[in-house]
Amino acid sequence: MSRIKTTSSIRLTIDSNLNNVFLVGLTVEAICSYAPFKAVTAYQVGTSVVEAVNNAIKHAYGNQPGHQVEVDILLNPEGVRFEISDTGRPMRLQGSHKLEYDPEDLENLPEGGMGLFIINQVMDHVEYKNFGDRNLLTMGKYYDCDPQVDLCEGD
Repeated sequence: MSRIKTTSSIRLTIDSNLNNVFLVGLTVEAICSYAPFKAVTAYQVGTSVVEAVNNAIKHAYGNQPGHQVEVDILLNPEGVRFEISDTGRPMRLQGSHKLEYDPEDLENLPEGGMGLFIINQVMDHVEYKNFGDRNLLTMGKYYDCDPQVDLCEGD
């Protein structure tokens, strides 16, 4: 892991095909392994980004290929920010993103609908905006290790 002293960024653009999402996941995983995150935090951040990209493909584009999903990744001295954008249907925000199921009822656990809940639990900042022709989901996570040292304690 290296110390991050300035802001660096990269933009990923994939076609709206769920088979391409693994490329985003691999890239985010590599970047998070460079950043001062504990291993579990890096995994959770990667899962959140993949979930957001999946949601753009499934919900904004209705699983239709041929559209672009862009992921901007910005590393800075305090944390990392992800901006996921698409030109599909706007997101329908529904309440406070709570999971409503009985965890004791294992036969009826939901198979979907948990993405926004997971994202909001993991990330320190989540914001959605629609600009008429573009959706933008911004997610941020502060480092959970001292960026001035090379290893996370207990990692």
